[in-house]
Amino acid sequence: MENNELILVEEGQEVKYRILFSIEDVEGKNYIVYTKDEENEKGEILTYAALYEKNEENGNIKLISIKNDKEWKFIVEVLNSIQNGVDEKN
Repeated sequence: MENNELILVEEGQEVKYRILFSIEDVEGKNYIVYTKDEENEKGEILTYAALYEKNEENGNIKLISIKNDKEWKFIVEVLNSIQNGVDEKN
């Protein structure tokens, strides 16, 4: 997670993602939201989110799938809040 980049190995190939933001919830869980800046059929930028744990010894991070509806709701609320802030500035 250096220089706002996240490199994941997908099908044996390194793929670079741009980190949009990371956030900690009130329970101390860390989340990351990232993108490859690809658009869907509606022209919207695809974003991804995951829980993450950082290994303090080597600095590597482990991504963990979000499976809990409460956690997804938290991420969506943060994204909507950011989007609404951007819309208000325009």
